[in-house]
Formats: sequence, C-alpha cells, structure tokens
Amino acid sequence: MSLTTDQKEAIQESLLAIDDPYYLNTFTNAADEDEWFRLNEAYIQDDLQRYMPVGINTHTPAVWRCIRELLRQFSA
Repeated sequence: MSLTTDQKEAIQESLLAIDDPYYLNTFTNAADEDEWFRLNEAYIQDDLQRYMPVGINTHTPAVWRCIRELLRQFSA
C-alpha cells in the first residue's frame, strides 16, 4: 500500500502539531537514531495513533515508513 499525497500531508500536519519533547530528540549520528527507533517502535506507533486522523493506522508499514521519514534527523 502506498500513501496518497493527502495522507502524507495529514500525517505531517499531525506530527507538527505534537508538542512532546519525547519526539524532539537530537542524535549525534544515524546509528543512535536508528537504535532509538528500533527500541521504541511499538511505543511510538501506539502513542502517535492518538494524534492521527481517522483512517491513518500507525501500524501500517507504509504509514510507519512515512512517520519515520518525517521524524528522522539523519537520512536513512
């Protein structure tokens, strides 16, 4: 499943509206960032679900991939 432009924009708007320092981490390198995502994936997916519009499931691989891309400090 691929996301539409509207879905990607809705996800981005939802993420930008979150005022939670948990998601404002700064990492020294991509490896640290990857490890943080790996260790916290289940929590992040569950937590972010409450911010998403109806019809956006954070556990869907395409949605999770989009969220990671938008939250990442370093390029994958």
